[in-house]
Amino acid sequence: MKSYIITALLSFILGGLIFFFIGRSTIQNEVKTQYLKGETIIGSVSNNKLAPMSEVKPDKPILPTKNLEIQYNDTGCIKYIYQVVDTSAIIEDYILKRSYDLKVFDTKTLGELKLYPTIQYNKLTSFDYDFTPMEKQTTGFKLKVLQPFASASYSTLNYIGIGGGVFYHKIGIEYQHQRGIFNNDNGHLFGLKYKF
Repeated sequence: MKSYIITALLSFILGGLIFFFIGRSTIQNEVKTQYLKGETIIGSVSNNKLAPMSEVKPDKPILPTKNLEIQYNDTGCIKYIYQVVDTSAIIEDYILKRSYDLKVFDTKTLGELKLYPTIQYNKLTSFDYDFTPMEKQTTGFKLKVLQPFASASYSTLNYIGIGGGVFYHKIGIEYQHQRGIFNNDNGHLFGLKYKF
């Protein structure tokens, strides 16, 4: 029994070393690409850069109008309706401050760009922005094509076994030398394995 344990132990160590070096020599490179959110850049365009590129006065401007009613009671209640330019509406529109929240784009590869322009007195008065870039990260790692393993077993039929094997990607083969605990019966186990 003592010689069996020594033989099995030496076989186990020797097999483990052989499969370890075989496994290290058969390595496949894998590349993984992912996009990670970068640091958000918050900024504002200075006022001296907000001047318009061009200004064009239309030939026939569209102005807001309102109805003006004039009634003459002394001429037999004849009512006249005139359309006149509504200057109060023009002034209200002129002084109104408009702030916008615009999402220009939001993509997996470029990132997200938001604009916050403000318009008042018919001019662009401020222009803020937020830009969160997506940073491309490529990671290379090594994947073992052959992966050795060692195994030991006990059976309720009073057999113990020691062995090992190798996985090629997800399929593995195994060998075990088995011996009876209370008798000197010897056996061999050949196995096929699959990793999920």
